[in-house]
Amino acid sequence: MITQDVPNSSLAIRQAGYPDSAFLAWCCFEASSPAPGFSYWDPLLEGFNTPTHDFLQAVFLRDALAWGHCAEFILVEEAGKPIAAAAGFAMDQNDFRPFRLERLPAVAAELGWNTAQLAQFQQRYEAIWSDPRDQTLAPSGSWTIECVAVIPAARGRGVARTLLQAILARGRELGHQTAGIAVTIGNEPARRLYESLGFQLYLAYGPAYFAGAFPGTIKYRLPLGSDEPGQA
Repeated sequence: MITQDVPNSSLAIRQAGYPDSAFLAWCCFEASSPAPGFSYWDPLLEGFNTPTHDFLQAVFLRDALAWGHCAEFILVEEAGKPIAAAAGFAMDQNDFRPFRLERLPAVAAELGWNTAQLAQFQQRYEAIWSDPRDQTLAPSGSWTIECVAVIPAARGRGVARTLLQAILARGRELGHQTAGIAVTIGNEPARRLYESLGFQLYLAYGPAYFAGAFPGTIKYRLPLGSDEPGQA
């Protein structure tokens, strides 16, 4: 169980759980939004009358997110309220995609979907991510960091750095030799932060790779040595 105060600050770090599912759903939406107010989950839910946030919360409650269960997220809190979170986990080497399709019936039941809606969601999902080992989603390290998000009011205060340092420390404790993280092209604050923590360019996919449908992504890798990241 991860629970600690951050020295010389009002912040505290702890492991997330199911009661945090609403906040984790917000983090997942925020981290999957290449444009303001849009998430790559949105097209999958078109016509369902299911808000994306409600869908994502059900995903967490039913352990259907492949990119980190609730307990694989670390939260940063201030005055007892969550202000940031991210997942640190070892990705399934047989399926790099973000959703566990075997958990879809449980998610559908949570949301009250009928059989037709379940089938339509699966069809849309597999049309977008047809290859379980899609190389654009492949991890760039054995310890993968995903869904990094900080509430707007807490940005610019070093919260994301504190969060990532805690997740990297957890990866070291678990014996991982490398950490991987990705950023959407154009997200300069995130790119600068990751590079300042020592992450190095691993590979990049430009917008042309996605036929202009996505801005592209940059993948980074960081060797997990004994030194604290960002302190060298």
